Amino acid sequence: MSRPEPRPVSWHELNRIRGRAVATATGTVLEVGAGSGDNFAHFAHDVTWIGLEPHAKSRAALERTAHALGHDRPVLAATAERIPLADATVDAVVATFVMCSVDDVAQALREFRRVLVPGGLLVLVDHVAAPAGTGTRLLQNFVSPVSRRVDKGCRWNRDITPEVERAGFSGMSVERYRMAALGGLLAVPCAVHMAHS
Repeated sequence: MSRPEPRPVSWHELNRIRGRAVATATGTVLEVGAGSGDNFAHFAHDVTWIGLEPHAKSRAALERTAHALGHDRPVLAATAERIPLADATVDAVVATFVMCSVDDVAQALREFRRVLVPGGLLVLVDHVAAPAGTGTRLLQNFVSPVSRRVDKGCRWNRDITPEVERAGFSGMSVERYRMAALGGLLAVPCAVHMAHS
């Protein structure tokens, strides 16, 4: 079965799509790779937020923002592959533009399933690899060794869909988009994955 053609969107529209996906998380929410707190505006006010951020500079900024918004729990200084939480601790795991930087995607997904309660929600928003053999994919393959070194491990040529499918989550849905970049000269493939543990 062929995939539907990804819908073209602007960065601003993709940001709104990301916000709607993040807003579906309820209860106790683990945000993996929370950066400096860009998703705070999208979470429901009554969530119990737990942040995880391995990069010290981003983590310091995130802790300041979290504290200002009333989230007093310290941000976890850990990677997605080794989450320092007990099994079945959170109702949702959210990661936006993070899986491109994870070293071991399969291990990170195992950790997400481990910390989620049964039936818990997984929300992933990422840029992903273009189809093999396309000009965009060739460009992604060319850029990825550089972006991995200068942008916290980011790989522009990674598609996480097969990994999520193999990880044992249920009811997975995938929405695919093409985000216009470089003044419309390039369409960056992006995807929203949602599934349950």
